Amino acid sequence: MAQENSGKTRKTSLLAVVILIMVLIVAFFAFSFYTKTFIFAEESKPITTEFTYPMEEITINLKDGKHYLKTKIALGYGLEKDQEVIKSKEIQLRDGIIRILRSKSMEEIMPVEKTDALKKEMKRQLNQCFDKEIITDVYITEFLIQ
Repeated sequence: MAQENSGKTRKTSLLAVVILIMVLIVAFFAFSFYTKTFIFAEESKPITTEFTYPMEEITINLKDGKHYLKTKIALGYGLEKDQEVIKSKEIQLRDGIIRILRSKSMEEIMPVEKTDALKKEMKRQLNQCFDKEIITDVYITEFLIQ
């Protein structure tokens, strides 16, 4: 009878250890999934520009109606695979740029010291087209107001 009791105790102990190990494994996977670490870690988005995507030339009337702007813009991004995502949203991106620029008067965009604020506004607005922040920088490659 003592051996039979001892056998049941061992089986119960072994079962408890197996269940504990399984619970720990499930907890590890759940933690990894929810925190996006270990095996579920996502590729981090670079904050530096490694690639650029040139947009077509844009010619628009400015807000004051007396002047027009002719510009070329290139979008900076960090991962090579993001080019396809940018290309697929090119129409929305171009529309966003046009909306921003048409809402400005010559006095709001002509001074050089206002260029950085304009580029930051464009970057923030354009990144709203994506699930994640893809655009790392906006480059103005041509800028003519007449």
